[in-house]
Amino acid sequence: MSNIKIYLAQINNTVGDINGNFNKIINNYEIACQNDCDLIIFPEMTISGYPAMDLWHKKYFIEDCQNKIIELCEISKNSKCHIIVGCPTIEENKAKSIVRNSAIIIYRGKISKIINKKTLPNYSVFDESRYFTPSSTLSTKKINDFYCNLMICEDVWDDKNTFLALQSEVDFSIIINSSPYSINKYQQRLDKCLKFSKKTQKPIIYLNQVGACDSLIFDGNSFIIDHNSENIANLSSFSEDYVIIEIDKSSNISVINSKNHNFKFNNYIDDPLSYMYNACILGVRDYVRKNNFSKVLIGMSGGIDSALVATIACDALGHENVELYALTTIFNSKESLIDASQCSLNLNIKLKEINIHNIFENMLNLMGNISDIAQQNLQSRIRANILMSISNSNNSLLLSTGNKSELACGYATLYGDMCGAYNPVKDLYKTQIYQLANWRNKNIPIISSYDKIDIIPDNIIKKPPSAELKENQKDSDSLPEYDILDKILYQLIEKQQSISSICDQGYDHNLVNEIANLFYKNEYKRKQSVIGPKISEMSFDNERRYQITNKYIK
Repeated sequence: MSNIKIYLAQINNTVGDINGNFNKIINNYEIACQNDCDLIIFPEMTISGYPAMDLWHKKYFIEDCQNKIIELCEISKNSKCHIIVGCPTIEENKAKSIVRNSAIIIYRGKISKIINKKTLPNYSVFDESRYFTPSSTLSTKKINDFYCNLMICEDVWDDKNTFLALQSEVDFSIIINSSPYSINKYQQRLDKCLKFSKKTQKPIIYLNQVGACDSLIFDGNSFIIDHNSENIANLSSFSEDYVIIEIDKSSNISVINSKNHNFKFNNYIDDPLSYMYNACILGVRDYVRKNNFSKVLIGMSGGIDSALVATIACDALGHENVELYALTTIFNSKESLIDASQCSLNLNIKLKEINIHNIFENMLNLMGNISDIAQQNLQSRIRANILMSISNSNNSLLLSTGNKSELACGYATLYGDMCGAYNPVKDLYKTQIYQLANWRNKNIPIISSYDKIDIIPDNIIKKPPSAELKENQKDSDSLPEYDILDKILYQLIEKQQSISSICDQGYDHNLVNEIANLFYKNEYKRKQSVIGPKISEMSFDNERRYQITNKYIK
């Protein structure tokens, strides 16, 4: 056989939804068979979902996953199409059960080979050494007249594995992945595979999953590199897709068919702000829908954070599934209510106003003399109580609106504005909030359900930010200007620099010391904050692991 026809299935699976994931496998497999494909490839851990975490510790969960492999074998009995699918497997021996992260190859009703992951990531959001045992065996397989090298995600990042791959004569390489998005991650993947391709001088198929699981966003962006080390095709960013390609014995690749009939080579997003925004949309959409909800509500302050969250929510779920509330006191300016109303109108949503000042006054009378900061936090907690009650009553999820700068410095109220089920902007610094607001006013995201621009009023973007919890309050009363604050926080968090190292870059020592102390002493708040989509290389949900009780500051 001089050609091999391959179907790449970039699908959105759900952790623990074994039946739902299996149905997606079957749907794509049927399309592959209809198109006379020789091979269909699915991403890493397609059957269990990724990351299934401590579900992988449950033997009966893995057995349920493996039962689907048996069903898949039965379905494939009369087909010429090979199947490569990611699934956890168990190997029994006298000492203990060994669990593997595996790629299972099925052909004509039988498992023809199991290839296990060799390099287990155990950093950042990854914790695979907790669950799996690595393999050391070579991962080549003959499919029809073609030899392929099969790797699983982290394998390609380990030079030992790529060196081994170079020792074997193969016609192409396949890498199946569950690689989550963060800033510049796509380019890092591509650069790594291009480097590998230049050594092999053979095609590389890089297949990634798409979809969101809590804070992790899988951006898809699967790609194909030809034998000349050219990136010749990309699958969609942030949405399900498939493509059918054909490879001949001379390593030439042609695209036969795709889900997107206007398929274009290099069909990926090259705008970092677009990447970030679409990641936030997918995070909200999948968190809400995969947890069997359909509606969300948001407290609108007239500020930029809540305006951006409301816009993201409409992009994710459609404006008809978003409720907006303004919970006002005498400290809220008329201008802020006008701004919140205009933003809501631009989203085609009627803003519902609830005046909470009488509740606030009654609470003050009940408690007697309390401090200024306690009075400010009380307003925030009254708002949270009302919004959470509406959430309970309407079976909708409350979205939180605090940004990364505020969470880093503790400029947020526990059980107040930090309340919610999900926070779309949790991993975005305040300066990035402004960038994304301006970007969204000029652009419609590729996966948006709300095709309007100019949503966030200019006045919201231009006015000084304020919590409006007391007279004439501005954020700058309590925090440095955000353009300085965010740069210092970036060095503390993403770059993990010491106070002295940051000062060596020209920043004022007293200012850096003040920000660092705010940052470290507010770990207890971050531990109780709701989850949100991982955007940066160092988010607050999984990567940072520090004790709350910790005296070390340097």
